[in-house]
Amino acid sequence: MSAQLFPSVESHIIDANLFIRFERHDTVDLLERAVTDQNVVLLLPTRVYDELTPESYPHGTPPIEDAIEAGWVQLLEEVDYSNPVVSATMDMVRQYIAAATDRPEHTIEQADAEVGGAAATLLEQGGTDSIAIYTNDLPAFRGIERALSQHGYEDPVQLVKAFDFVKSVENRYQFSG
Repeated sequence: MSAQLFPSVESHIIDANLFIRFERHDTVDLLERAVTDQNVVLLLPTRVYDELTPESYPHGTPPIEDAIEAGWVQLLEEVDYSNPVVSATMDMVRQYIAAATDRPEHTIEQADAEVGGAAATLLEQGGTDSIAIYTNDLPAFRGIERALSQHGYEDPVQLVKAFDFVKSVENRYQFSG
């Protein structure tokens, strides 16, 4: 990644694998510094939140709770399934992932489709003109990209590969005071 850590977009939607990677590396504090230094708020779809806050979380409070409380992560409202663009986007995302991974559609995680639904909701409601989606799940992103392009949103969505982003944040902030 270049000197610019975050892409120049209005909205930043995260998938669970981004936050989990920072948790596993014990570097959530570095993510917080990067986000707050750049005045970015990470947007969290509700089903992704559910993945990050299992009832059997092993160590007290999940770090995502602290991030939401501190304000650098914002929990999005449920997606509007009655909006035909949102529901069609989610269906297309599931279908694309199933085809790309050779799995039955009913086994695809709902959170993957909801990332696409959240992007569609923001775009449809005029809440944003551009979105970065932070994930390492390429089939999910390609499904989101394809579904949104069928609804006229070709340009405003871009992928940030989560694990590359984690490495960039850690390299930039690991040893800086």
